[in-house]
Amino acid sequence: MSTQSVTLISIDMPDLLSRIKITKALNIQFSKGIEACYYAELSGSRYLFFTEFSVLTFVNWSHSQIVETLALLGIKNAEQFKEEVLHQDYLIMEDANVSQGSAVSNDLITLSELSLWPLMIVALVVSQSVGLERFEEKVNHYFSEGRDMLKDAGRLTWLKRHKFADYAEEISLLRHDMVLDLRLLDKPNVLWDNENYEHLYNRLAEALDLNDRFEVVSYKLNTLKEDIGMMMDLYNHKHSSFLEWIIIWLIVAEVVMSLLGIFGVVEH
Repeated sequence: MSTQSVTLISIDMPDLLSRIKITKALNIQFSKGIEACYYAELSGSRYLFFTEFSVLTFVNWSHSQIVETLALLGIKNAEQFKEEVLHQDYLIMEDANVSQGSAVSNDLITLSELSLWPLMIVALVVSQSVGLERFEEKVNHYFSEGRDMLKDAGRLTWLKRHKFADYAEEISLLRHDMVLDLRLLDKPNVLWDNENYEHLYNRLAEALDLNDRFEVVSYKLNTLKEDIGMMMDLYNHKHSSFLEWIIIWLIVAEVVMSLLGIFGVVEH
């Protein structure tokens, strides 16, 4: 690539578009890249990367080109995508003398060359960060909702129990989706064969706090799981107590009826 610097922006696809749908909508062909990352090299020294957890990464695209592409994909309010959808962007500069082939700071990534593989590694890690941010937002939403349900747990009714059951199912699905998608946080095996590429991946993953953030999300999900178990135990205890009182009142009613029957026989 002739340019000395390029912009990179990874955008979360709200509708979880598949690679096949994107291929048809944009009339482009993706090639297999690293692990679950696919890429297309386009005119104007542009790259488009797609990860299977539905994040698109644009490298060296103008704002208008990105907006046009998002509109073709059916993204609402594409012109305001930076305000509407999750995204992360970086400036990538080329420096042939950079140590170990790359350097990473808060908002700048320096590569020894702006070629396909280094750019793909950057796209993959930033995409992972965006995908993780999606789960962070979802977990925070459920965490807040779970707190409200805990405050009301002592007054669980039959109708609220159904709402609670739906909540528990959503949490289970979220846990499953996170494990399925973010297994991709594992370092791609192919990087073990290239020390500089492995260094770039590790530096980016560390700069974006991928492992620490994943641990926090996992901890919150485990806490939600424990809360669900506690609320279910509380409901079951309350339900059992209710049944016990029903049995007691039935016994009392039977005793009363028996006594009335006895006295009725004596008076007769």
